[in-house]
Amino acid sequence: MNIYDFFNSPDVAEYCQSIGHTFNAVESAVMVSQSNSRTLAEKHAAYRTIISEYPDMEITEALNHGHIKSFHKALGDIITYEEQVLEKILMPEPGAVYQASCRYESKDESYDGEPYTTYEKALTDALDHNRSNEEYDLKYPYISIRKKIIDSKKYASVSANVSRSGEIVRIEDYDVVLPIPRTGELCLLDCCYIDVPVPFKRGDLVESYGVVGDVSVIKDICRDEPKLHNNLLKVGDLSDMTASVYYYESNGLIRCDYMHFYPNLQYCRRELEGETRLLKYVSLYMQDKLCLCSLLKIQKFLSVDKTLNELKKSYDLEYQLKQINDKLLE
Repeated sequence: MNIYDFFNSPDVAEYCQSIGHTFNAVESAVMVSQSNSRTLAEKHAAYRTIISEYPDMEITEALNHGHIKSFHKALGDIITYEEQVLEKILMPEPGAVYQASCRYESKDESYDGEPYTTYEKALTDALDHNRSNEEYDLKYPYISIRKKIIDSKKYASVSANVSRSGEIVRIEDYDVVLPIPRTGELCLLDCCYIDVPVPFKRGDLVESYGVVGDVSVIKDICRDEPKLHNNLLKVGDLSDMTASVYYYESNGLIRCDYMHFYPNLQYCRRELEGETRLLKYVSLYMQDKLCLCSLLKIQKFLSVDKTLNELKKSYDLEYQLKQINDKLLE
């Protein structure tokens, strides 16, 4: 198994390979679980490969899970659990409805499909909608199809994250009633903090499927050693694998925030548009390639440029100028 086939970022995969970095069983399983392109079936096959080919590991107790004597056994339990949840999602039930949703970046809006009685109908609806809007990119790399039971407290909902080709990539469940209980071990792959080497440095312009914006400038990447709190690991899940970044908010404002799971970052190689162009110059400033006074001048210019473009659209300036020029030529 080539673990790099499951990386979301080609830049991180290439860097780890170039320095000869190796991943143990836990680290490999976490990277497999976070893949946005591999199907759930492919992930389960990779987990089974990890169980058969990687040395077993013992995991000490942390805030989000107990002491695990055998990671191989825990990973096998995760496969069994997810297969049962998947069966629950796909199985039609009285009172069950399925609804698909997705977000589009270019349109900055979401699509919520009609409720259907089967998973297949909801999936067809979502795929048809995406094909009719294929000029737009999905803001997130998958479609969500949620199953709910109407007028029932049996369980709140279960959902499947589906690729644009219709393959299930990830499942999520909320209060699902299954023969086996939900325990810390069964969400283990979301509870493990792993250290992944990355090529990024302060000031690099990057992008990712993050919650703070698609394009940002690296301020700092958190690669801390796990810390103890009351004799338990304090840094214990994926939410602690953060990158501190600057991103463009609106109206010429730059804000700082954290994006989670920093191995998903990759270099931004595309041309920025509008006021987001300011991030390019923030990047240069942070790398000492641009002075502060120049950065502030550029910020003012981009802000004025935005206002001018808005005025042109609002007053249809180009049309009016053409009318004036035509009259002068008469």
